[in-house]
Amino acid sequence: MDYSFDNLRSVFGFLLLLAIAWAWSSGRNRIPYRTVAIAIGLQVGFAFIMFTVPFLRTALQSIAAGLGVLLQATGEGTRFAFGYLAGGPAPFDEVNPENNMILAIQILPLMIVVSAIAAILWHWGILEKLCQGIGFVLQRTLGLSGPLGLGTAASIFLGMVEAPMIVRPYLERMSRADIFLVMTAAMATVAGTVMALYITLLQVTIPEAASHVIVASFMAAPAAIAMARIMQPPEPADDAIQKEVPPPKLYQSTMDAFARGVQDGVNVFIFVVGMIVVAVALIALTDIALAAWIPDVDGGPVTTGRLFGWLLAPFMYLLGIPWEDCVDAGRLIGIKMVLNELLAFIDLSAIAEGQLAPRSRVMLIYMLCGFANFGALAIMVGGLSAMCRSRRQDFLDLGLKSMWAGVMANLLNGTLLGIFLT
Repeated sequence: MDYSFDNLRSVFGFLLLLAIAWAWSSGRNRIPYRTVAIAIGLQVGFAFIMFTVPFLRTALQSIAAGLGVLLQATGEGTRFAFGYLAGGPAPFDEVNPENNMILAIQILPLMIVVSAIAAILWHWGILEKLCQGIGFVLQRTLGLSGPLGLGTAASIFLGMVEAPMIVRPYLERMSRADIFLVMTAAMATVAGTVMALYITLLQVTIPEAASHVIVASFMAAPAAIAMARIMQPPEPADDAIQKEVPPPKLYQSTMDAFARGVQDGVNVFIFVVGMIVVAVALIALTDIALAAWIPDVDGGPVTTGRLFGWLLAPFMYLLGIPWEDCVDAGRLIGIKMVLNELLAFIDLSAIAEGQLAPRSRVMLIYMLCGFANFGALAIMVGGLSAMCRSRRQDFLDLGLKSMWAGVMANLLNGTLLGIFLT
């Protein structure tokens, strides 16, 4: 394989992100460098094992086919409920059938189905055992407490509120450093509910999108641990292992899991639809204002996306993105941080195949694959405050910092891939 200067810049970018985290640390003399090094090793190990172990690679590649079946099944339900709006036979002649795709009806309902299935799998113990297994690995390698390892592992599959809910009985006794780690993990990962959605959006232009999105979410857990321990290291008096108590039972029966999974999925669906409508409207308002105040540049109007691209392009170049792709990369990262990662993924899926280098496209999947944005931060802090009111001030104090730690954990993932991708 032929490596280039882009790979060398990714090495520099990886070290740069760690240096930024170190500069932002609340206690540089307390940073547990061994824990950070092992976490980065696990980050590399997750990617290496899942991409090279034959049966795991086969499993990852088969997920795309499984999601196709799941999307087809979801389509049956949406067509039954919404008729031709969901792709059923139209009661009129179609003039432009290529424009018939309705995101809110034909794609987003997949989140509701995945939410219900995930709830059932959790109640049956399948998903819970998987989280406990990953949590055990994190506990034995990094010295995390059982609850902390379980909460971090749950973030790979559950949402930014649901994952901390697993460790709700421990929140009141957790140190600030451990609370920060839980919050950072929730910001750096994505839930299975939207993971399937991202894969569906991307697999048209990226055949192995399923593999990359899943590996990115797994890698985000140790990356979040590394960033959290650098930026908010434990105090000397912090107890590493807390008293173990059984995690809370989330569902009473399979039917309860099904009903609540559907309800949670509907809540996420409504929130996502509302977020898209408002975010796109705000972008349009900003673009209208910019067009009125600023003359055209290079033959085109100055837009929010172009501003993000111009501002972040030098930083993306330092992380290993080729210069010709840096404006697009900066625009997507800006949209992800300020607005929503779903909008960034929709935008990424719409970029033509020849407009973005394959290496840049894959790196961006890893950089975008996390909840860290201002809207998600508000939801997480609100949910945590409702779970444990006595630690509300800690959640508020650490919230913004945890969001930036989540952003840097995602960038660390993408930059790590950039070191090895040709």
